[in-house]
Amino acid sequence: MPEPQSTRSPDSRPQPPHSAASRPGPAAQRLRAPSWRDPRLLVGVLIVALSVSGVIALVTTQNRTTPVYAADRLLAVGDRLSVEDLRVVQVQIDELSEAYLPASGALPEDAELIAMVDEGELIPRRAVAEDDPQGRQAMTITVEHTLARGVEPGRLVDVWAADAGALGAQEEVAVEQLAAGAQVSEITESNTTFGTQERVTVELLVDPEELPALLGATSSASTLSVVPAGAAGEPDPEPAVESDPDPDSDPDSDSDSDPDSDPDPEDET
Repeated sequence: MPEPQSTRSPDSRPQPPHSAASRPGPAAQRLRAPSWRDPRLLVGVLIVALSVSGVIALVTTQNRTTPVYAADRLLAVGDRLSVEDLRVVQVQIDELSEAYLPASGALPEDAELIAMVDEGELIPRRAVAEDDPQGRQAMTITVEHTLARGVEPGRLVDVWAADAGALGAQEEVAVEQLAAGAQVSEITESNTTFGTQERVTVELLVDPEELPALLGATSSASTLSVVPAGAAGEPDPEPAVESDPDPDSDPDSDSDSDPDSDPDPEDET
């Protein structure tokens, strides 16, 4: 008699026990786009903004210029300031802007230069004043010789006068210094009528005490000469001091012999 067959469904098969590794984990979360409220995004935007602002500030500071006046020609001592003789330049001198004449304001009235300014040079404030701070007075003298290389506007010179006297070459020439340390403000060269002799007119700033002597020399037959200011004379060298003789040595020991000394035995023979 046949045995009855047992029928099992597929789901009725024994299932192995589930391990910890095979257990299903939590479901993955879907990434979300960051919002404006995300603090990380706000911090990043702030860093970028600060960096851009710093670069802009640095470039602006480096390109900051100040308008100041510069000489459009050579300005001599005593020249009056005029807009025609100046030009405006843009320079980067933030720390030194107070030392130069700014172009943002009007020129000082009745101001003149008390120091020479070359063409293209900035106009320093210390070179502009209403009156000469040293109280010097301007005058012109005429010389009939070629000026030395060191005689030019702005330099200091000495003025000498030579007077041959009434007898001319038969009398000794008297030379006198009329001014020392006068400042040259302007030099004008011209030729005589025949064009054979050069005549130079020199404008000087001199001390009031030296002015009478200069005026007297210009109205006389004295020959004036303008030379670069000389240096102060050096002191005379000190005389050589003779060294004292050795106090321990006897000055008569070399010249006189000792009378008590024994004579040479060869002389006795």
